[in-house]
Amino acid sequence: MGKLFDSRAIQFEGFIYDRDVYPRGPGYDPAIIAEGLAPITEIEQRGMDQLSDVDLEILSHKLTCVVEEAHDVYQELSISEAILTGDMNTGILTASGDPAVVATGIYFHSMLNCAQAKYILRYYKDDPTLGLKDGDIYFFNDDFAGVTHVYDMFTTMPIFYRGELVAWATCGGHQGDTGGMAPGGHAALATSRFEEGLRVPQLRIGENFQIRTDILDYLCQAVRNPLVFASDLKARVATCLRIRDRLVAEMDRRGPEPVVGGMRKLLSRAGRLARERLAELPDGIFRAIIFTDNLGRELGLSRIPTTVFKEGDELTVLVNGVSPEASCGAMNATWHLVRAALGVYLFSYFFRGLPPNAGLLEPVRVLVEGPSILNATGEVARGFGTQTAACVVQNLHIIGSKIAYAGGYEESVTTPFSRNPQLYLYAGENRRGYQQANISTLGNAAGQGAQFDRDGESAFGFYWGACVDSGETEALDSRYTNFRLARRVECNAHGFGKYRGGAPLAEVSMTYGPKGCLMTGAGACDKVSQNPGLFGGYAGPTNPQVVIRNTNVRELMARSDPRLDFDTAHDLLVNRPIDGDYQFRSSSTATEQFNHGDLFIENVSGAGGYGDVLEREPQAVLEDVRSRLITREVAEKVYGVFITADGHTIDVGATAEKRRAIRAERLALGKPFAEFIKEWSRKKPPQAILKYYGQWPDPRVESYDQPFWGIYPKA
Repeated sequence: MGKLFDSRAIQFEGFIYDRDVYPRGPGYDPAIIAEGLAPITEIEQRGMDQLSDVDLEILSHKLTCVVEEAHDVYQELSISEAILTGDMNTGILTASGDPAVVATGIYFHSMLNCAQAKYILRYYKDDPTLGLKDGDIYFFNDDFAGVTHVYDMFTTMPIFYRGELVAWATCGGHQGDTGGMAPGGHAALATSRFEEGLRVPQLRIGENFQIRTDILDYLCQAVRNPLVFASDLKARVATCLRIRDRLVAEMDRRGPEPVVGGMRKLLSRAGRLARERLAELPDGIFRAIIFTDNLGRELGLSRIPTTVFKEGDELTVLVNGVSPEASCGAMNATWHLVRAALGVYLFSYFFRGLPPNAGLLEPVRVLVEGPSILNATGEVARGFGTQTAACVVQNLHIIGSKIAYAGGYEESVTTPFSRNPQLYLYAGENRRGYQQANISTLGNAAGQGAQFDRDGESAFGFYWGACVDSGETEALDSRYTNFRLARRVECNAHGFGKYRGGAPLAEVSMTYGPKGCLMTGAGACDKVSQNPGLFGGYAGPTNPQVVIRNTNVRELMARSDPRLDFDTAHDLLVNRPIDGDYQFRSSSTATEQFNHGDLFIENVSGAGGYGDVLEREPQAVLEDVRSRLITREVAEKVYGVFITADGHTIDVGATAEKRRAIRAERLALGKPFAEFIKEWSRKKPPQAILKYYGQWPDPRVESYDQPFWGIYPKA
């Protein structure tokens, strides 16, 4: 593993670290999921030998165009909310099942599709009842078999050329409703996987390039919105056919060997380039930690630590000392989800500019303690495990920024992308007359992290993939069971700092129509933020759910009352111009009926800030006030900046005095480290919120007494 790892890392006895903890079952094999790239085949080697660097560059561009075109086809044909706004991906796998070419969008979707193809090759290809032939179509969404979670649904198709298997086409994304306990998916209150609805490993749903009608009827019968489900399934099949047609045409032009060899060479090159980049950075042990506060049915702390060993041209990510799996909700993750999720940071930031395929993960070893909340056993619910997996990504983002900073690559230093989710799932009949049951897409307008030399962009994109859209309000109003009263970048909803984090888009929407709608909540970060700042920057704020019931908004609208002229959700909550029952509550809620006139307030919080708030230029603070990104109160109390009464200029004298006072207060509160840690180590949260935590302060160690977490004395 490396000298640093061998001398300092501890793995607790009796736990599994390098794969999912559940055993093989019908349609899934965790050993396959944990495999790396398949060996190079003879045809791949012959093709690799034929390609010059120029040939490979041209082929890479061509194959990227193929998957990007497929991405557009899928998005344009879909009628599912998440797919329409970009929560999806397309890709090409090698004949062995390795992701070689991946479209923009949710990169890590394609990183999780390889296990299904490899399972088919190992267990179905030579099965006399199945076999594998040109025109076969497979559907899957079961996380046991290697998928993200059951709400992401995929289709894959083997590609044959002159009778030989040469590749796989794959596409999929967040479909939403699975027929589980919560309409629209994301049943955060589920306690068992059997409450999360349809779970399908790799199932052959079609032959000869056509979907079987009986299989389609069966799948549609399992969900609440069969029209949307069937439409999107057909869209995925059409997308895979487009990839197949383009790839076969390229082989007609070039011959199969250069194309097949080129895909393998792209994987090899990505691994080599990733190692070269890692080798440029300093070796060391780096740590970060995040706590979760919402486990589904109950609030309570869970601990998500991450330790990274950077040695030479390799990276080992060790997730150890994690809280046990949670039996009271769906926040449990899997080893393979954590590993793939790391691509969110690695592909877009750490390895930016390199081809986003499975080769980039070859020099990265991922060890996740299990059973735990991050590597859970088979029976617990895991539909919202993306949230806990994201905590490891946030940790890695902080760690990666520190490694880059230490190595002199300041341009790679950022705070993590915003990930304090508060998701609404709506169900009911929409104004187009069909049943809609799906997730809100406002999470696609989250804030970008602050950078070492500039502010983060506001309403920038989606945590799992930046190339998305939050949707046009008029189109959303027609497809959802509610419509939007206000929508803009939110005030006081980001992390402050020398450079501020990007703020999110916030929305106030209203249930419309005599039938009202059903709404389910799924989220976390009600009391503890998971959007950390960096080098003194503030974290992005917490994000509980807010609904307003029994309002008078209909009466106000009927007479065009000026009280409806609020600009932000912040204005509505602070000034309360609308009468009603304002409810601040857990972001994870059971499905409830809402009536005509009830309001929902939604955002996903903003990203953390970078650097000391007292180093922010006063003029930048003034511009934030003018843009309604912050209030005067934040300008004065946090930044120490006073603005003249007319709102046009800085009160230079008052600002200098305030900042001197804040610095003096900081110095007065400061303590030597030994004194601080002695006092700090005596602190403990109330026992009630440690119910699912494990031992305090380290979930796996009784009476842990080290000054820094993650330090375990070697026996």
